[in-house]
Amino acid sequence: MDCLIPINYGCVLLFGISLSLSFGDIPFWTNKWKHFLAWCGFGLVQALAFVFFGEDILFKAYPLIVHLPLFLLLIFYYKRNAYVAGIAVLSAYLFCTPRKWIGTFISAFFAYNINISYLVQIVITLPLYILIVKFISPYAVRLKYESKHTLKFVIIVPLAYYLIAYALTVYSNLLYTGGAASVEFMDTFIVSVYLITIIVYLKTLYEKKQVEIEHEVLTSMVAGFEKELEMMRQSQEQASIYRHDLRHHMNYLNTCISEENLMEATTYIQEICNDIENTRIVRYSQNDPVNLVVSSYVNQAEKKGIPIKIHISAVDFSRFQIIDLCSLLANAMENAMNACEEMTPNKERFIRLDMYEKSNKLCLKICNSYEKAPVLKHGMPISNQREHGVGTKSMVHIVEKYHGIYRFIAKEGVFTFQMSM
Repeated sequence: MDCLIPINYGCVLLFGISLSLSFGDIPFWTNKWKHFLAWCGFGLVQALAFVFFGEDILFKAYPLIVHLPLFLLLIFYYKRNAYVAGIAVLSAYLFCTPRKWIGTFISAFFAYNINISYLVQIVITLPLYILIVKFISPYAVRLKYESKHTLKFVIIVPLAYYLIAYALTVYSNLLYTGGAASVEFMDTFIVSVYLITIIVYLKTLYEKKQVEIEHEVLTSMVAGFEKELEMMRQSQEQASIYRHDLRHHMNYLNTCISEENLMEATTYIQEICNDIENTRIVRYSQNDPVNLVVSSYVNQAEKKGIPIKIHISAVDFSRFQIIDLCSLLANAMENAMNACEEMTPNKERFIRLDMYEKSNKLCLKICNSYEKAPVLKHGMPISNQREHGVGTKSMVHIVEKYHGIYRFIAKEGVFTFQMSM
């Protein structure tokens, strides 16, 4: 049964090379010749090492004669990112472990007969390879689209396992003979990797959420700018019309006056003044982006017949990123508009906004009427509707970003959002 040893080494080699190439987005079915040439090249090197140096030297030299060359092959020949190549090779090594464990587990029923272990490992090589390629490889190949920061996070576990496995099982027998110290080290290692993984994952998740919020802010700002620009365009067009028709207006008024029809002239002048007033762009704030957002929602409220009052006395916004202020205002105004729109037409609706400075803090207070009382959980309004509640979370995120305080109050038909930061 001595022939099982080189056969098993051959299966391990084919298994590891094909998995590494598959994880590096070089699948077997579309790259058969590449896999075959890799098998032949590495197989020849492994066979020569086995013949001239023996199994023990081959086992310990595997990183130098197989893993490192395979890593370099993926980088320089297949032009893969170093992180992707490292993850591919290390992950392939990682998946060799269950193959070996299954063989050892089955051999335990036969007094740990090494030949049984080798035979089982050889038999399960192909089924295990097919399962990994089918269910895991499609996710591994997507790593090439990830940032270096994410790839650094992904490579930690397989690299740490690789180093410890070789230190404790290949170049020494500490894992098997080191007693409690070795076992407790492995426990400590697993816990440490788990904690580091959780911390990095949560940090990455938080940064991703920040990007999503900033995207929503920018989308909201663009929408507000487009509305305000449309208002300005319409105003300019109307002003051009008045300038063009000014001579006709003057002629008509001159006729009314010459015919002593002063009442008609007065009425006509009043109509012109009203039209001009309707084209005037109201400035609620000295800050242009803030004014754009507020003007946009004031225009919407007036079109929908919702009474709205705006008072902005704050002038110093230099401490804040303007996209944060615009997002905060846009989401707060949007929530107030939605609450008013949900009310029946015969109910009294209103929106009031106050933005002012107090004790070197920027203060904001928005009140609106409501008919259906909002649900507050831990002081936060919640919604069961899909894609609702994102705006409120964005508002809270911005206030907390500047170490501010906030509160939501729903009482006697009036919903109030207050914040100071």
